[in-house]
Amino acid sequence: MSYFNLHKQYVKYGEYHSHPTNVIQHQIFVPLILWSMFGFMSYTNPIVDLPIPAELSSYIIPNYSLLMLAVYSVYYIILDPAAGLMYFPILAALLASATYVAHQITYGLLILSAVHVVSWVIQVNGHYVYEKRAPALLDNLPQAFLMAPFFVFLEGLFALGYRKEFHAAVNADITHKVREFHKAKQS
Repeated sequence: MSYFNLHKQYVKYGEYHSHPTNVIQHQIFVPLILWSMFGFMSYTNPIVDLPIPAELSSYIIPNYSLLMLAVYSVYYIILDPAAGLMYFPILAALLASATYVAHQITYGLLILSAVHVVSWVIQVNGHYVYEKRAPALLDNLPQAFLMAPFFVFLEGLFALGYRKEFHAAVNADITHKVREFHKAKQS
């Protein structure tokens, strides 16, 4: 599977996320998992020496959290330049707010940990209750971690009418894949 083919990536991830309740849960809790991961990664040591203005040093630390932001952003811009560019400020806000909570709020690590654990429990439960299948990350861990945030962002854009033809095409493929899965499961 090409990691740089949006259609294939979206369909592969989407076949595990076709039930509307599970999709809504993911739209809420995937960003929270990403937010908490940014917070956890903000505890790593700086990996480069960048001149960060003092007023921003509580929000931006040139460490693995910033590298994570860069990797996700570049990947999403490669997959869909317009959507990737629209998502970048949201990702940057997630990074900045998580870093702030991690380093400036009393019990920041506890807050990040609670959000992370609760989000994962709800996500996994949604797969077994609504999708009747294991989460995508058990099938392809890198694909699931890379695609999950962009999938939920694109779902929001699609609801607003973004790329209607593309959305119809991937939904048709997802519907076909889900039917195949349930047919094979019944056999």
